Amino acid sequence: MLLSLPRAATALAVGLTAVVATAVSPAAADARTWRDVSPPDSDGSVLFDVETAGGATWAVGSRSDATTRPFAPVALRWTGTGWQAPPQPADHGRLEELAVGAPDQVWAVGSRNELVGESDWDRGRALLQHWDGTAWSEVALPFPDGADATSLSAVDVDAGGSVWVYGGYADSAGEFVPVLFRGDADGGGGWTRLPANTGLNWVSQLEARPGGVLLAVGDGVSRFDGTSWTKQSLPPALDGAIFDGIEERTANDIWAVGHIRDDRLWRRPVIVRYDGRAWRTVRTPAETGQLFDIAFDGSGRPVAVGETMDPAVNPAGNYVLTPGPQGFLTRTEDPAGAGYLYGAAADAAGRIWTVGGTAGAEGGISPSAYAGIRR
Repeated sequence: MLLSLPRAATALAVGLTAVVATAVSPAAADARTWRDVSPPDSDGSVLFDVETAGGATWAVGSRSDATTRPFAPVALRWTGTGWQAPPQPADHGRLEELAVGAPDQVWAVGSRNELVGESDWDRGRALLQHWDGTAWSEVALPFPDGADATSLSAVDVDAGGSVWVYGGYADSAGEFVPVLFRGDADGGGGWTRLPANTGLNWVSQLEARPGGVLLAVGDGVSRFDGTSWTKQSLPPALDGAIFDGIEERTANDIWAVGHIRDDRLWRRPVIVRYDGRAWRTVRTPAETGQLFDIAFDGSGRPVAVGETMDPAVNPAGNYVLTPGPQGFLTRTEDPAGAGYLYGAAADAAGRIWTVGGTAGAEGGISPSAYAGIRR
């Protein structure tokens, strides 16, 4: 289950978006079809992220019911015909972000909770776990002594196998301190703490590039060159925009998706694209919706996924933007059974995977987990 909010935070600013009419490759004539591959017996569950690499596909999220209060972590592996749920190192908590470098190099971040007293739960602390091809294990990060309220919000694996983890903690004065760690492929070589002052108030996703370069999104976009961070200059009309997903196709073709507050529409979808010179706005429909992730199919066409709270846009709640006949992104697809969608990824065959909650949400809470494949 998940309340209908951005994965990282709630938008703080209000404004209308001026858009640039940026077209992308038109959709192919053949119909794009979605297959519902939702895990069975997943009442009370929601999936926040899906990633695939080297033939391995994983999805992570949380489950909440009378036996798992407040939450139980969920990590599912696709077998080719269905989902397996290997045992988790934490009994209580949630997994929110995922990185797959290889079948035996899978990482997930989130939080774990412990019972305090007879019935109260703590605020949670950072959870990093690693799949070695056989089992999940919890991995300790070198937070400073005395660090309180530790948290992790993003993880990625670069082409060389290095693992990048972003989070934060509260210092002795109660101030939030951001942290960025880099480890080797299996975490056995130790962790290096690197500058984490992104210029953003929070980070919801990382994109690791060759040469130790990182991109981060949250309440903006920022770039790490291996030494320091530079907050990117976005179109002025996007002041206050919130970004939850980023995807790099090449060094000169990078996309980020999210939303911006709107007095009339509540929230409207936002997409920006870097062309090697500047970040420019990609035109999106003027309707209620917010985007959480983006992936590119085997033909190189973008598929952006998210949610809408307007039943006139889609009563099921899912919100999928793909190129229409004129090449502009529009809501042309509606995966059967899908409610709010939070993650998207493309596999080696060019298929798009998406995860979230099933249709039929009440009060912004999805009834069970959803997963779908687009062929």
